[in-house]
Amino acid sequence: MSEDTANEDLERDERTGENDEDEARRGFTFEDMRLAVGDRLQIECTARTGVRRAFVRVVGYVEGVSLMVSTPVAAGRRVELVDNDPVIVRVFSRQSAFAFRASVLRACRLPFDYVHLSFPTVIQGSVIRKATRVRTQLPVRVVSQSGDEAGEGTMLNLSATGALIHTHAALGEQGAIVQLHFDALLHEVHSELRIAAEIRNVQQEPAAEGEGLEYHYGVDFHELVPEDRMKIKSLVYQTIIEQPRRVI
Repeated sequence: MSEDTANEDLERDERTGENDEDEARRGFTFEDMRLAVGDRLQIECTARTGVRRAFVRVVGYVEGVSLMVSTPVAAGRRVELVDNDPVIVRVFSRQSAFAFRASVLRACRLPFDYVHLSFPTVIQGSVIRKATRVRTQLPVRVVSQSGDEAGEGTMLNLSATGALIHTHAALGEQGAIVQLHFDALLHEVHSELRIAAEIRNVQQEPAAEGEGLEYHYGVDFHELVPEDRMKIKSLVYQTIIEQPRRVI
């Protein structure tokens, strides 16, 4: 997501104070984030720095005055922030994802590298329910239980427990187990996922192009191993934090 897009999203949030698509999304207080020293935050820097996103740790705060964080580092080098640089800060805390805008009050080097950010006044967030879904556009390859390729499609939404798949090929009957093969970008790192899923429901209709049929398959993930469960949850949380308007 570009810096301009992120700013537009936050500006809309500040004007409306709510998310039209999710009643759980609303304004929060600083206390709601329950930040503690050492908590990890994502910071989106200005284009001038040449760094899109980096991570920092909470150093401390003075309520109403400043939030102090470690100096962001990307690719092994310090991100050079200067006074008045605007930033966007995102954090996942407990069962909520938060975002707020701030500006650099002072970049310090002594007694260690850290940054004073302006204290957040407008904080937007989304309560993350157990099966919160986010919109996606992930290419997915579907393989039948016998190992034959059933077809290719697009994953339209994703949650920690399942997904919605759009395809022009029939993938199987309700109750069938299939394998979903798709790639995800997690914090700038590509991850390959091979997930077993059970078809729970299917809807079919004439294709928009006018020829053949198109299908929407609702699937539940089947016997997820801990590593895959962690990757899927991370992908959902990352989307909520970085692109909150994709929350369904």
